[in-house]
Amino acid sequence: MGPINAQAMAALCAILEQPTHQLLPDSVWTTGQPSIYQHLRSNEALSLSGEVAECVLCPDCLSVSVRPVPTPAGAEHPYQCYCGECGWVDLPKERARLWQVNPSKVAIWLNVALGLKIRHPVSEVVTGRLWHLGAREHKRKRHNFFFGCLLSGDANAIQGEIDRLASPGTEAVITTSDLLALQSTNLKGRLFIPLQAIAQLRKGNFAIEGLDAYFDGLAPTAVTDETSLRLLHSKRIALIAGTEISLSPQVYGFLKVLDQADGDEVHKRKIAAALGIAENFRYADIKKHHRTVFDTFVQSDQQGNYWLHPDFLILERGY
Repeated sequence: MGPINAQAMAALCAILEQPTHQLLPDSVWTTGQPSIYQHLRSNEALSLSGEVAECVLCPDCLSVSVRPVPTPAGAEHPYQCYCGECGWVDLPKERARLWQVNPSKVAIWLNVALGLKIRHPVSEVVTGRLWHLGAREHKRKRHNFFFGCLLSGDANAIQGEIDRLASPGTEAVITTSDLLALQSTNLKGRLFIPLQAIAQLRKGNFAIEGLDAYFDGLAPTAVTDETSLRLLHSKRIALIAGTEISLSPQVYGFLKVLDQADGDEVHKRKIAAALGIAENFRYADIKKHHRTVFDTFVQSDQQGNYWLHPDFLILERGY
């Protein structure tokens, strides 16, 4: 799905950690990245609520706060606003109404992606914070899966429901919450799995990858929500939502070439020479076992040129 998918997953997780799971329309249109929210909407992860924002920026001048008002039935646009600079301005519903994520839908998508739908219906066990997804076996051990957001806000109730539904050591909580903050609550010591680290957004669902590593001891329990290449050269590790992802020598070599280019485009011929492989290599073959890593950190023009995502280049270089 490309880098926008990773950015959209990060945005989705951030919205789920908002108390109302909502965004003001200005947050969508004035951040410079409306395509990320449109991507979430086109994949059915984000929708318009029925609630109209109290005020928005005039879409024409982007400098005056205005109040959306409904237009008469049959009008071309459902809302309009009066701006002291621009006069009456039409407002499409996307610029007037709040945008929202439904965490129950996220729980249902995870239930399906984990193969639990047939035997285990999703149940909301702590309102707006914790959902029981069901149970399945991994290497002859049964695990109870949960989805949680805003977990730090009601840790006692969440702990009680996990204890009620899962035997000690069998819980696996997929979450959008700050894992470092959870270490200071009575939820410390639980198995938390960052949603962003294991889920790929698809239209109306998720694809799950890398989950087994958490049960095999290959993925250490994350204690921060950091996403960076800070440990690329010292440990050959990528950090995604706090999870350390070990990189194969080939993937490390690929990222190293891009890192040394300081954000400039690198043609696949140069990458092939550095990796000692044929110039006509298939990018899909390189990334197939580290899809989340490439979707998060690498950008491409689809013409054989690749570069490191500028956000992470800035983080690594410190400017």
